[in-house]
Amino acid sequence: MRRLQILVPISVFLMMLMAGSTTAAGTYEITPDSIHRHISVLAHDSLEGREVGEVGEMKAARYIIGVFESIGLEPRGDDGGWLQAFEFTKSTDFGPNNHLTVNGYELDLGEEFSPMRQSASAEFAFDRVIPVGYGITVDSVDGDYDDYADRDVSGKALLIKRFAPPTDSTSPINFDRYSFLTEKINNAIEHEAGAIIFITPSDQDDSLAAFAPTRVNAKEIPILFLRRKALERMGLNIDDPVVASVGGQTELIKTIDTGYNVVGYLPGASDSSVIIGAHYDHLGWGTSASRYLGEEKMIHNGADDNGSGTAVMMELGRYFSSTQDDLDYSQVYIAFSGEEAGILGSSYFARHMTVDSSKVRMMVNLDMIGRLKDQDGLVVFGTGTATEFKEYFDSLQFDKFKVINKESGIGASDHTAFYNRKIPVLFFFTGAHKDYHKPSDDVELIDFEGTAAVGQFVVDVVSHFDDHPGMFTYQRTKSDGRGHSSARYSVTLGIMPDFITEVEGLRIDGISPDRPADRAGLVEGDVIIKMGDITIGDIYDYMGALGKFRKGDSTEVVIQREADTLVIPVKFE
Repeated sequence: MRRLQILVPISVFLMMLMAGSTTAAGTYEITPDSIHRHISVLAHDSLEGREVGEVGEMKAARYIIGVFESIGLEPRGDDGGWLQAFEFTKSTDFGPNNHLTVNGYELDLGEEFSPMRQSASAEFAFDRVIPVGYGITVDSVDGDYDDYADRDVSGKALLIKRFAPPTDSTSPINFDRYSFLTEKINNAIEHEAGAIIFITPSDQDDSLAAFAPTRVNAKEIPILFLRRKALERMGLNIDDPVVASVGGQTELIKTIDTGYNVVGYLPGASDSSVIIGAHYDHLGWGTSASRYLGEEKMIHNGADDNGSGTAVMMELGRYFSSTQDDLDYSQVYIAFSGEEAGILGSSYFARHMTVDSSKVRMMVNLDMIGRLKDQDGLVVFGTGTATEFKEYFDSLQFDKFKVINKESGIGASDHTAFYNRKIPVLFFFTGAHKDYHKPSDDVELIDFEGTAAVGQFVVDVVSHFDDHPGMFTYQRTKSDGRGHSSARYSVTLGIMPDFITEVEGLRIDGISPDRPADRAGLVEGDVIIKMGDITIGDIYDYMGALGKFRKGDSTEVVIQREADTLVIPVKFE
C-alpha cells in the first residue's frame, strides 16, 4: 500500500485559512471567495486531474486533510487517521510476453494486434483458422440466422467480424442486440472455440476502446484483435482475409492500486450521524470516461466535477463547526475517491463504515453544483427516500433559485451506495453541461456566487433535519431511468452491480423495488453465477445474458448466497 508523502505548500494553507468570513454573531458564512479559493487549489494543473491512484489524488487528499484539521474535525479514517484506504483494479495491461505470428508474419503489438481484456494469458498455435462471419447466433424468436451453422469449430481458432451484418427493410432481424463483443465471445465459447481473433469490417472504425478499470474475469482461451493495418501489410482482403495459421502468446497483467477516502467527524449531542460527502477525484489526463476527442493529451481539472461539491462539503464543515454547540446530531464529512471509476470509495465506505452504520440517519451528496447560473436550477434527488424528506420538499417555499425535486435514490454518483443500504439520501446537482468530462471543465467557468448559494441552501436543509428527532423513515423509490438502461435491452433484472468485489460472477450491490430481482427474492450480496444456460463471470457476461431475454420470458438465476448455491426462478415483466 502506498503511503502519502506529499506535503501541501504553506501558501496553500494560508489561502485555505483566509477562506470565508464570519457574521457578527460568530457564525461562519459561506462566500463566493471561499468557494473560489478551494476550487482554485483542487482544479490546479499541479494536481493533474486528481485521478484515483495517482499523485494528484494524494495532493488533493492532503489539502482536504489540512482543511478538516483547521476547522476542528476529528479524524475517522483507518487506525485513527484521516484516510481510509481501498484497493481497486487500476488497469489491465499488456505483459512483456505478447507476440503473434499470422501466416508467417510477425506482427507488432499495439500497432497490428492486441490481446483483448477478456483474454486468457496463454501460448497457442493453430494451423487452421475458421471464419464464422459476425459470430452471431440469433434466437429463434428473432429470426433464422446462425453464423455457426454446419461448421465444426470445436478446438479451432475462429475469425470473427466486429459489429453486425448490414440489414435492409426486408430483414426482420435486429442484429444490434447481438453485436456486443461479450455476446460474440460467449457464443464462440459455447461452440467450444479454441481461440478468437476479431477483425473489423471495411465500412467500420478500426479503433478499439481503451481498457477501463471495470473488473473483468478472463476467459479460458486467447482472444485477440487483429488490426486492419496488419491485414493490409500481409496483402489480405479486409473483409474476407484468408488466415491459414496463427501462433503466439497472450499475457495480461492486472494492476491493483490503492485509493483514499478522507474522513472527518464533527461530534454533536448524539452519536447518531449525518454523512455529508463529495467525491474529490476526477479523470487525470483523461481516462476512458473522457469525452475529449483531441489528439494531444490534456489535464482534466474537473472544476465543477467535482471541485465544486468538494469545496461546498468543506465549507459546510466549517459552517457547522462554528455552530457545533447547537448540533443535535453528529456529522461525518467524507471526500470520496474513485467515483469516476465506478463509485469505488463510497461503495467501500458504505460497507466498511468508521462510524456505527445503524446510527446513520441520512447521507447528503454534493456532485457538480458549480454551474447554477447556466442551468434551469438546482436538482435535489432522493426526496422520496424518506417520508420526512418528501413532506419537507413538497412544501418548500424558496425563491432564490429554482429547486427541482426528484424522488429517486438511484443515480450515477456516491449517494447510490448508501441508498442501497437503506439509508435515506439527498443528492444536490446543478446539471450536466458541454464541458462535462472534458479539459474545458475549469475554474473560470464556475458560478462562484451560485455555488455559495447552493451551499447555504444545503446548510438550511441539513439544519432543518438536525432539528428533527430520531431516525428517518427510509423508503425505496422507483428509478427515474437516468443512465441505467440501454435501448439494446428489452428487459432488466433491476440490480445495482458491485464494481469492486473480486468474485467469480456478478455481486449484487443493490436491488430496485418492484423489478424482477426484487420480486424473485434476490438480495444485496447475492452473487449471480448463471442466468439460464449462460455462465456469468463478470458484468459483461451479465449484460450479454440480458440481451437473450424478452418481456414475459422466465428463466432460472443461479446465485451464491454466502455458503449456499440457490436456483431462483425469475420472470421478466
